[in-house]
Amino acid sequence: MKHVVICAVPYSDNLGDAVIAETLGHLIRQAMPDCRVSFLDIAGRTRLGEHSLKKGHLMRLFSRLPGWARVPVLSTAIWLKYRRQWRARWQQQLADADMVVVGGGQLLCDVDLNFPLKLYLLARCLGQDAKVALVSVGVAAGWSRLGRYLVSRFFALAAPQFVSVRDESSRRNIVGLGAGEPCDVAIIPDPAILSSALYAEHGLEKRWDVGICVSDVESLHYNADLAALSAQSEQGAGLGMFVELVRKLRQGGQRVVLFTNGAEEDNLAAATVRSRLGAEVADGVDYMLPASPAALASIIAGCHSMVGHRMHANIIAFSFGVPSVGIVWDTKVASFFKLSGRGDFAVRQNASANDVMERLAYARALGAAQFKRSARLGRDIRQGLALVFEQKLAVPAASAPLQAAPSLGGTP
Repeated sequence: MKHVVICAVPYSDNLGDAVIAETLGHLIRQAMPDCRVSFLDIAGRTRLGEHSLKKGHLMRLFSRLPGWARVPVLSTAIWLKYRRQWRARWQQQLADADMVVVGGGQLLCDVDLNFPLKLYLLARCLGQDAKVALVSVGVAAGWSRLGRYLVSRFFALAAPQFVSVRDESSRRNIVGLGAGEPCDVAIIPDPAILSSALYAEHGLEKRWDVGICVSDVESLHYNADLAALSAQSEQGAGLGMFVELVRKLRQGGQRVVLFTNGAEEDNLAAATVRSRLGAEVADGVDYMLPASPAALASIIAGCHSMVGHRMHANIIAFSFGVPSVGIVWDTKVASFFKLSGRGDFAVRQNASANDVMERLAYARALGAAQFKRSARLGRDIRQGLALVFEQKLAVPAASAPLQAAPSLGGTP
């Protein structure tokens, strides 16, 4: 039996990442029925519910450190975790892997060297004969010199035989990093677009008119590639919009659920929104904090419409045919709405409650017509994965070397 290891962040408390991983695993098993799929979390977690280095209140404190302090603090913590715990565990899991899939989610992004360093350390654990494929990876812009160097070392050590990204902007960004020419990089859309195939039983009952996926705006902006207002003012404005939106929806007699993607900082933000609603309004609003990928899918599938910042809440909604309005805090959100043909339903960060309600009403009225690209994207995902797994990585990607950071030279 072949062993495929999916390397991503499947045990993140942002359950959208778990939905990607579980759906990708499901699709791989369909492409290779005789294979065994396991997950390796490059943040060092071994199960859902286990925290990474930066979560909740710690994340808030960390994000307020100046950049010159964050990078060495985080890099040192990652390196120590790798030496003491991750390296031996990763090497053991990867030892019998027939294929290593690095895929799903925004794994190629440079926020304080977090992912570049983890990917480089992962590549150090690969065996010499490892077959590596990058599948549906999100790639951000805005790389530091050291981040580019670490990613160049990842590509040199991992030597992926197949490279695919999830959208056109990611393809431009990965080519800009020097990882091949555009013709060498395939586009396989985000696997979560097919999440309804895995969680099909959760889309049977509609319980709410509008689902509101609450996010901690401050932590989003820590990872964003778009300019934002000051974290404090934007956080207050973002939560204030949600409070106003709930009140207006309830005044109109609509059934509302407040929920999150499961991240601890988002749960705290949702609790703040709930407390600001007042008892009279809050009593008529359901409040759900999912603890599993299936639970997140069930909440979203149970809505007639949805609004939120989190890209994968919007992707799950798209998969289930739930009209959604996305709040654009990062280019990846806008990119998904463009890819799915729903660009009219991506709104700016400072959109008002009235703006959102107008878009929600339009999306509800448009109905199934807005999901006409769904079948095509699903075929693109399945055909792309068939190319990877049935044709044994038949399309190698060029691995052009990147320039090393001058301060590090060529040290491996």
